[in-house]
Amino acid sequence: MTNLSITKEALASALVALLQEEPLSKISIKDITDSCDISRNTFYYHFRDKYELINWIFYTEMSEKINSFTDPSKICDTFVEVCKILYSNRKFYLACFQYTGQNSLYDFIFDFFFHLWKDNLDSLQSSSMKRISDDELNIMAKLKTHSMLGMLTDWVRNGMHQNYMVYFEQMPSALEKGLK
Repeated sequence: MTNLSITKEALASALVALLQEEPLSKISIKDITDSCDISRNTFYYHFRDKYELINWIFYTEMSEKINSFTDPSKICDTFVEVCKILYSNRKFYLACFQYTGQNSLYDFIFDFFFHLWKDNLDSLQSSSMKRISDDELNIMAKLKTHSMLGMLTDWVRNGMHQNYMVYFEQMPSALEKGLK
């Protein structure tokens, strides 16, 4: 593991530990850096703010557990796997989802799935005779992403309970039917 990775891991561990005791809104960069004995300048070398650190934690955890997230044809499966990752560490992620402003985890997940949907729809379009404009492609990708994130938002607002996984696991077949 490189020194950069070690530092990022230390900052991530510090934030996770602090979130066990304080809400995200009360945790400062100073709290995070003091907790792992790292300077503020070092923090800012790696991350713009604590929200970018949260997104890095999520992306790192996701990339370690999901092999297909770069395959646009497996978007729904990827979404289910992402929800399982969120559920496995729900106390941390519930705290993170409390922030909904710029650079939020919601925005990060939206951008991630928007680009997957856009790639998927572009690929489907290329293999068919039907052509749509770039604007229409963007709208379709946004609609599909908003539908997924709408379900995710409902789940988060209701406390990220296990029983919601049933809906997520039915999502691939429901969306597949909607694509035909």
